[in-house]
Amino acid sequence: MTDETASFELPKIMKVEDCETLHGFLAAAQSKNIALKCHAVERLSGLSAQMLVMAVTAWRNQALEVTFASPSDGFRQSVAILGLSDALLPAEGAV
Repeated sequence: MTDETASFELPKIMKVEDCETLHGFLAAAQSKNIALKCHAVERLSGLSAQMLVMAVTAWRNQALEVTFASPSDGFRQSVAILGLSDALLPAEGAV
């Protein structure tokens, strides 16, 4: 395990090109904890949400941390609409 954390800022609206960039980040960040900055997100696409669920699963299976930093209302709403709140967001009040 490592204490090193790689970070990636999610754009306002993730297009296919942004998903490709996220994929590159995830490939380069293997074996590192990751922090995904979500403060600017207005809308999350199904493809980007699938990639985030995959990342959470893969990283946690390796006992690595995935943090969604400062999730915006748009990020929270998109995740909720897609039915992924339990997979991508910690329960309110959880540490």
